[in-house]
Amino acid sequence: MRQSVNPEMITLAREIRGLTQSKLAENSDIRQAKISRFEGGVSEVGEADLESLAAVLEFPPEFFLQVGTRYGAGTSEIFHRSRRTVRTRDLKRIDGLVNLFRISSEQLLKAFRPESASYIPSISVDEFDDIEEIASTVRALWQMPTGPVNNLIGWLEQASCLVFKWDFETEKIDEVVQWIPPAPPIILVNSSSPADRLRFSLAHALGHLVMHRGIEPYKNMEKEADRFASAFLLPANDISEELAPVSLQHMLELKPHWKVSMACLIFRAKDLKIIKETRYRSLFQQLSRLGYRKNEPFPIPHETPSLVKRILDAHKEKLGYSDQELATLLRVHLKYFYEWYYPRKVIKFPGADVQFGTWGGSDASIEM
Repeated sequence: MRQSVNPEMITLAREIRGLTQSKLAENSDIRQAKISRFEGGVSEVGEADLESLAAVLEFPPEFFLQVGTRYGAGTSEIFHRSRRTVRTRDLKRIDGLVNLFRISSEQLLKAFRPESASYIPSISVDEFDDIEEIASTVRALWQMPTGPVNNLIGWLEQASCLVFKWDFETEKIDEVVQWIPPAPPIILVNSSSPADRLRFSLAHALGHLVMHRGIEPYKNMEKEADRFASAFLLPANDISEELAPVSLQHMLELKPHWKVSMACLIFRAKDLKIIKETRYRSLFQQLSRLGYRKNEPFPIPHETPSLVKRILDAHKEKLGYSDQELATLLRVHLKYFYEWYYPRKVIKFPGADVQFGTWGGSDASIEM
């Protein structure tokens, strides 16, 4: 007897593909009323309809049979760094991907679990009442050196975060983070963002993980995560004496050393009361006139995740998995296995080129 279809997986696959129920109905020749009942768990999905859904949504039929739950915006399990004008469809698509990576990570970690050099503490804003101190505490717990944060992704991976980079196809979303045990924290960042903005997004995500775990969203949550990111990347004791004089030229000189944007340095100067509000506004007006609010000069190099790659390699080297077998394990087609887990290097498929790629990062031991 065939296992029942999980309604959550139909919705998840549909949102990843950016389809509404009506568009899915149009593409699959299954009536929308029927799809609505499938997703609501009211009606069982027959073999023919399952094959049709699998074909249109480009997932193997087995994907829809797996156990799993999807979480979305507005819950205490998922956080974003995004603009207010972001389209709901884009938000759902990216939320769908982070859910997919979380569900797949649970499969991968059944055989191999990386050793962790550190952990992510849970620190309440209400208890500390000082986000500067919270950021400083995390750096101390992780035994980080003073000064700039080199290889931020590496520090996050040492704390068991799985970091994925993907082109969100929109500039209005920078990052999404989710932590639902037994899966580790999942951080998905927009690979099309400049490296300085991406690093701030990663630190912003860390702020959510540290301060807002299991807490229902509230008004100042995003501002708190921004303040944490600023304090974590630019500790007051380390940066204060270096900021003056606060001019665009000096911010440009500091940028490659601290690996943050000029805008971030200017904001930090205001936050630390090194400059007043009027000077702050004047500098941001200059940034806007020069077109630096979107693209600053002298971009810094991008950091590259490595932990997921090491886990996949461990499956290949120690258990003898092929790429096709890993794709089957994760219940995705081989094309999307490469596209989602190995971005950037070109692999030839009949009729299409798929990007998958090289990963960097330091070595880390994997234990069975």
